[in-house]
Amino acid sequence: KDNAKGRSFLVELFLDESSGDEDKSTSHFPSDVVDLLSSMSNAARYMNGVKNLSKTVQGMKNGTIPGFTKDISNHRLLSWADMDTEARLLNHRRLLGEDVSNFEYDELIRTRKKKRREEENIWTWDDWLMEVRTKLLNGKSEDAPALHVVLESSIPPWEVELCRDLMPDFEFAQAADYIRCLSEDSEGSEVDDFDPASDGFGSYMDFIFRRLLESERSMRTDCFNNGIGNNCFLHCVDCRDLGCEHACVDESLHKDWMDLLEQGEKEKLLGSQPGDTHTHYKDGRCLPDWNHSPEENELDRLRGSGILKNDDGEDQHSEMEDSITDLITYPSIESFFGQCTDIIYYTPNIKVAYGPFLGKCVQSFDKWNSFFTELFFGGTCDQALSILDLSSKEHLHIRSPIMKFWNVESGEYEWHKREDEEHDLSSPLFPIKCFLKAKGSVPARTWSSSIFAELMESDCQELRNMSIHARKWALNDIAQHCENPKLSDDEIGGGEWFLAYLRQCHREIYDDIDHSDATMLLRKQYASGETRKHKIGDISVPSCAEGFQMLTDELLENKKSEKITTLSNKAEIMAKILIDVYMSKLVDASTVGKILQIISQETKKKTEGNITIVCYMGSVHTRAIADFFTQSEYGFKKKIFCGKQDWDDDEGRIIHLPVELWNLSAIK
Repeated sequence: KDNAKGRSFLVELFLDESSGDEDKSTSHFPSDVVDLLSSMSNAARYMNGVKNLSKTVQGMKNGTIPGFTKDISNHRLLSWADMDTEARLLNHRRLLGEDVSNFEYDELIRTRKKKRREEENIWTWDDWLMEVRTKLLNGKSEDAPALHVVLESSIPPWEVELCRDLMPDFEFAQAADYIRCLSEDSEGSEVDDFDPASDGFGSYMDFIFRRLLESERSMRTDCFNNGIGNNCFLHCVDCRDLGCEHACVDESLHKDWMDLLEQGEKEKLLGSQPGDTHTHYKDGRCLPDWNHSPEENELDRLRGSGILKNDDGEDQHSEMEDSITDLITYPSIESFFGQCTDIIYYTPNIKVAYGPFLGKCVQSFDKWNSFFTELFFGGTCDQALSILDLSSKEHLHIRSPIMKFWNVESGEYEWHKREDEEHDLSSPLFPIKCFLKAKGSVPARTWSSSIFAELMESDCQELRNMSIHARKWALNDIAQHCENPKLSDDEIGGGEWFLAYLRQCHREIYDDIDHSDATMLLRKQYASGETRKHKIGDISVPSCAEGFQMLTDELLENKKSEKITTLSNKAEIMAKILIDVYMSKLVDASTVGKILQIISQETKKKTEGNITIVCYMGSVHTRAIADFFTQSEYGFKKKIFCGKQDWDDDEGRIIHLPVELWNLSAIK
C-alpha cells in the first residue's frame, strides 16, 4: 500500500533433498512471511530442474507453479543460478553429493564443444592442439617440428618408483604435544560448501589430461616404460601431489600405480581385510602402511582403555567394505610439503602444524634452503636428509589422529579422537622409511632432482649451462619472495599468501571485508567492510627468515615453560607460507627442467627441424617460464601474444589465433 512501512528479511534457501514438510509452526517469523518462504522454497526447488527458465517465469505469473500462489504481484523471486541448463543440473547433482563419473563429465564436454565448433566455429584448446598434431603426423616431413605438450598435472606413475631401502630401520616416535594439542578443525566456508566450483571436480585440465593420455596410449606404448621415452609427447610437471592416485584423475592409470608394488605387497593388499596390520584405511582409500605412525597404535590403546571422550565405538574400517584397491596414496616427500598449498588456498580451516618440524628438525632458515636445494635441484635424498636432525622424531608429525584437550572445568587434559573424516591429509608424517623417488635413480633422487642431475651431466655444454642457470633463476626468485611475500607476489594472479596471513593474523578484518579476490586485495590500500573501512595497504607480511626465527623462538619459550602450548597463528602461517613459496617455484623450475630434457632427447634423434613445446598451465607459471627463456642469453624472443593477461570474471575468453599457430611448420 502507498506510504505503508515495508518489512525486509534476509533468507538463505539451500537446495537439498529434504521434502520441505518440516514443521514451521515454531518459526519466529510472522505467519504470512512463513507462508511466503514456503512458497519461495517450493519455487526454488522446482526451478532447479526446469529446462526453460522463461516458461517457468511465465508459469509463476500465471500461478501454475506447484506450491506458488497466483497472487504474487508484490513478490519477486530472484534465483542466482547458471542460465546454462546442463551446467545448472550437473552442479546441483554435485552439490547434493552425487559422484559424477569422469566418463559422463567428459562426454558432456565433448558434446558441448562439438556444438560450439559446428555452430559458431569456436575451437577449444585441446581441439586446436590435436588438429595441429594430426597435420604434423600426416605430413611426415623430415624437417617438421617435433611437438610436445607440458601440463600442470600430477606426475604419472611410470616416472617414479618406491624407495624402500634408504632408512629401512628407522623407527618413528609418537607425536609431540604441540601436534596433539592442535584444536579441532574450524568450520569451512558456507559459500564454498554450496559452490560447485570449490569441490575439486570438473577441471578442464583433468579432461585435457585424460584426452591426451588416451591419444598417447592409442598411438604408442614405449614411452610409458621409460619416462620421457623416445616418442612421448605428453609431459606432466606438478609434483606437489605426487603419489596421490586420485589426483591423476584417470581410472585407466590404476594398474600402472599398482605395478609400483612388489609382488608380495600386491598380494597382501589384494588379499587384506580391514584390520590387517600391513594396510591402513583412511578417507575411502587403502594405503599400504609403509610409514606406520605410532599415533595409530596409541589411538587404539586409548580406545581400548576407554578413556577417549568422544569415541563412538564404531568400526573405523566399516566404510571400507567396497573395494580395498580403489585408490592408493603412495608416500612422497613432494606431497608432504605440497599439501601445504591446498591448505593455504582451499582448506585453511584444517589444523596442521609444520612449525615444529621446521623448528626442531630443520632448525634454521639457512638449513631449510640447503635442504630444499639438495632435495629438489640435483642432489640426492641421502644428502638432503643428512641436513635434518632426525633424532627429533616426535616432530616429524604435522597432524595426529589424537587430540589432547584441556578441560578448563576439571583442570585436566582429556584424550579425544580428532574428527578428520571430512579432511583428507595424505601425508601427516614425514616419509623416511618409504617414499617415491625418480625411476631408476641411483642413488635415490626425487623426481625433479633427477631431471636436474641428468641435465648437469649432459654431453651438451649449452644444456648444462641452461640447467645451472635455471636452478639459480628459481632460487633467486624464491629469495625475492621470501624477503617480502606480499610485495613480491604476482600482481595478476597472486595474493594468496597475503590473504592467508590476513586470515590468521587479522581475523577481524578478514571476516569483515570481501576477500573473494586475493589478487585485488594485494593491490588495494583500503578495503571496505561491513563495519568500517580498513587500511590493508599498511599490513605487511614478515620475511620468511623473520618467520622462521619467530617459530624457533616460540619453540624455545615453550620448552622453558611447563605448560603445553601450540605455536601462535602468526608463526604457523609463516611456516606454511615459507613452504609454499618454495613448492610453487619448484613447479616453474621443474617445467624448465622438463623442457630442457625434451630438447636433449630430441636433439639426439635429429639434427634439423624445430622443437615446438606447448605449455598448458596457470598464468602465473606460464609468465614465469616465458620470462626465463626470453630474458636470458639463449636467443629466445617473444614474437606473438594472443588474448589478455587479466580477464574479467564475466568475460568470454575467446582469442583469435594467427595463421602460424595453425601450421607449426611455418614458425621460424
